[in-house]
Amino acid sequence: MSGDAAFRRWGGFAAYGVALFSILYAIVYLGFVRTDPTNASASALANALIAAGALCAAFGTGAVGAFIGGALGGWISAFGVAYSLLSATHGVFAAISDAQGYADLEVSPTDPRGFATFALAGVWLIVAGRALAARTDLRRLYAQLAIAAGIDLVLLFIATVIGSTPLILVFGGLASVVLGPIFWAMTGRLLTAQ
Repeated sequence: MSGDAAFRRWGGFAAYGVALFSILYAIVYLGFVRTDPTNASASALANALIAAGALCAAFGTGAVGAFIGGALGGWISAFGVAYSLLSATHGVFAAISDAQGYADLEVSPTDPRGFATFALAGVWLIVAGRALAARTDLRRLYAQLAIAAGIDLVLLFIATVIGSTPLILVFGGLASVVLGPIFWAMTGRLLTAQ
């Protein structure tokens, strides 16, 4: 197996990790944090799951870019790794803040209102989805799912900025329970089958 193929395969395993951590985040956040905002332990765990998923996304996005190839694939890899590392920083900062009792910060200094975690991730999904749509060897549903997930994340960022709890729950639920995990599981399958 060549180095590129091995990298894409490991990126596929990481993509499965993104799907898993996304679902676990939703369980912890919706089941424990939302029902008891003072539960610092659950909040710390939820934020640690964001960090773990984002670290997996750094590998997964890089592998998707390598799969796409060319200059666009290089951009997709670089942009994906950048947003993922910013998102991981957000998760680690928030988890440590929760664990140490400093969770009362209204806006994260490392990722204000989820700019990287939601908005930049959404842009990445839209661009990657458009690039994947140009491939005739893939099912159209895969690219359409990426674009829909990207739009959902951008809308989640907007809902977070305006502070609309109902919209955050709708778009966040779609992102963490449906669109995101399905896209990343499909990505894992695509990249590990190579």
